[in-house]
Amino acid sequence: MKHSLARTALALAATLTLASCGGGGKATFPINVTVFNVLYPGLVLTTNGSEQTVNPPAKNADGSIPPVTFAFANQIEYGEVYDVIPKGANATSLGQMPLHQTCSPGSNTIPFPKSGTAGQLARIELAYTCSLNTFPLGGTIKGLTATGLVLTNGSGTGNTYAASPVLDANQKPTGADIGFAMSPVPYGSTYGVVILTQPTGQVCTLTGSATGTMDDAAEKAGGVKDLLVSCK
Repeated sequence: MKHSLARTALALAATLTLASCGGGGKATFPINVTVFNVLYPGLVLTTNGSEQTVNPPAKNADGSIPPVTFAFANQIEYGEVYDVIPKGANATSLGQMPLHQTCSPGSNTIPFPKSGTAGQLARIELAYTCSLNTFPLGGTIKGLTATGLVLTNGSGTGNTYAASPVLDANQKPTGADIGFAMSPVPYGSTYGVVILTQPTGQVCTLTGSATGTMDDAAEKAGGVKDLLVSCK
């Protein structure tokens, strides 16, 4: 009788253990996510019928941005496939991203893919890394007939743009308009475009939004595109 009671107790304990792992005898797995560098609200991640809003965290005492970590509310069973994506993402849309940022799967410290099958690894752990959107500085150069013109964004990374005149079939300068685009500037960063060197034998002037901040207006316009360099 004692042995029978012991076997019954062990069977019950085993049943409860399996049930706690998701019922039906299948183990369940939480989907753990770490999101790095979230600066603005708006990001929503989703998978397997569960979604999570990722809000920017409070900054550390030194001003750095701590990662956001969470596990989706719904655990998944052994053998179930998962794919963690921004809500609404498809072939034509990035989905619900943070304002002024784009987030991509992976990180330097958590290189695991955003999708897989529960049970392939002992723990489901993945990451997204967010970066500020960048937008170009650009415009038009008019009347350039000589070489040597160099523009620079002095208040950004110091990137430069060297322009050469448009030549005709006989390799003579035509002075035709030249469209140009400099290296992109991140949202919220200041810029200041100046003429670093003048072309040989000409004097060029720069007008338009040569200085400013890459803000909401610039983001909606797809960058700063009204720079005008007039050469005589």
